[in-house]
Amino acid sequence: MMRFILFLSLLIFSCSNKQTQAPQERAVDISTYRVKKEPVEVFYSTKAYFEAEKDVVLRPEVSGRVISLFVDEGYNVRAGQPLLKLDDSDYQNTVRQLSSELMQARVNYENQRSVYERRKFLYEKELIAKEELENAKTQMEVYREQVRSIEAMLKNAQLQLRRTILYAPFSGYVAQKFVNIGDYLTPQSQTFRLVTLNPIKVVFQVPQELLSSVKKENYVDVKVDGVGNFKGKVFFLSPVADKSRMITIKAYVENSKGELRPDMYAKVGIPVSVQEGFKIPENAVVLLGNRKVVWKVIKDAVEPVSVNVLKQGEGYVYVKANLKDDDVIAVENASVLNQGTKVRVK
Repeated sequence: MMRFILFLSLLIFSCSNKQTQAPQERAVDISTYRVKKEPVEVFYSTKAYFEAEKDVVLRPEVSGRVISLFVDEGYNVRAGQPLLKLDDSDYQNTVRQLSSELMQARVNYENQRSVYERRKFLYEKELIAKEELENAKTQMEVYREQVRSIEAMLKNAQLQLRRTILYAPFSGYVAQKFVNIGDYLTPQSQTFRLVTLNPIKVVFQVPQELLSSVKKENYVDVKVDGVGNFKGKVFFLSPVADKSRMITIKAYVENSKGELRPDMYAKVGIPVSVQEGFKIPENAVVLLGNRKVVWKVIKDAVEPVSVNVLKQGEGYVYVKANLKDDDVIAVENASVLNQGTKVRVK
């Protein structure tokens, strides 16, 4: 019995001793990055959209029924290329009729001119009265004016005939088609929307306080989600501000591949200053409460250092922080660290 009591006492003591031993903290494996201060170009970022340099809805200059369509939506066309043709039979008839009338008018004029020349000869020989000469001259001038009038009408009819074919006024991209074969068109009818794509304009606004940072010929960064990054060259600054004291800016963007289209959205970055900062990997910055921090490595532990992000992109951020050159910060597993966490550099 005494042996059993002794064994039980030893067992209870052993368990009690194990419970009082604190578990050893496990170190977190991390990778590190050594920081170095460098000049950082700070940008003002704003939303923007694209618009075409030329964007028009084409309308015919004469009325008629569509008998041919030469292009469709999505076509790239060159200046002067035919887009559609209207039925020109009525216009051709008018041209033929006026051509015939003009021929007769010219015959009448030439005959009357001959009469006038004969009257003039007889008058100079004092064989007829001056009144006969004047009558012949008047009739000749009437026929001459008829010729001029019909020539003008014929020229206009020929112009109307040429206008039965609608041509592209400039090289561009057929963005929309509003017409089909058989439609009857008037000069008010829409046919095609034609736009230019290269270069294309990016439009954005800046507050009046930043106007000194934007000048003509300056370049701005243009980022388009799903497409890529571009450069824009400023060519227009609005001479007036809107009610919110914002100034409209426009810049040309090279678009030789046609990747950018009117009304697409973009983000524009405008360089406004150069500051000293630290370039660090993007995943080294984490949230701690409501502030952004990096974890500074001190021996085998870490402590948080608040950062102010100046610029971000391509996997890196540029920050202002209470750091100095060659300080070491945690990168991999930075999101799982806490104040005083033991770390082990991989």
